[in-house]
Amino acid sequence: MIPVIVYDECQCDPRKCTAKRMLKFGLAREAKTLSAVPKGSIVLSPFADMALSPADKVHGHRGLAVMDLTWTNIDRFPRPRGTNDRALPYLLAANPVNWGRPCRLNSAEAVLASLVILGEDEQAETFMGRFNWAPEFMRLNGELLEAYASAKDSAEVVRIQNEYVDSL
Repeated sequence: MIPVIVYDECQCDPRKCTAKRMLKFGLAREAKTLSAVPKGSIVLSPFADMALSPADKVHGHRGLAVMDLTWTNIDRFPRPRGTNDRALPYLLAANPVNWGRPCRLNSAEAVLASLVILGEDEQAETFMGRFNWAPEFMRLNGELLEAYASAKDSAEVVRIQNEYVDSL
């Protein structure tokens, strides 16, 4: 089991916030400050130079952190020190706000995708009953997630992503 950590910038509607729902249902714990994000953990970042891959599971025992903020404020993305920044590969959002948009995942979609890529299928399954869009997310991205989860490293994930995007 990979500890999931949420750093919440409190920028979205609390009734719709997937980060708050992850906390409420015990799927994650909150880091109230950036320094509370564990050193050596994986931080999901759209600005990372490396894609998340199964090889990152070695860092997973330290934690998987998601920075919850709105896409309109992404230029102010928080960057905790001493962590391993990783970007998610190409995936389609299934949440009601960004449905069908590539790479516009909400925090829970990002965590769900990460858990699948890291081979934590049982832990990922716990999201299915807590988020009504989760089955649709898996329907839209299941084949890609399976391919990413079978990659050996970040370079292979990027190759799979590029082949998929080129085929569109």
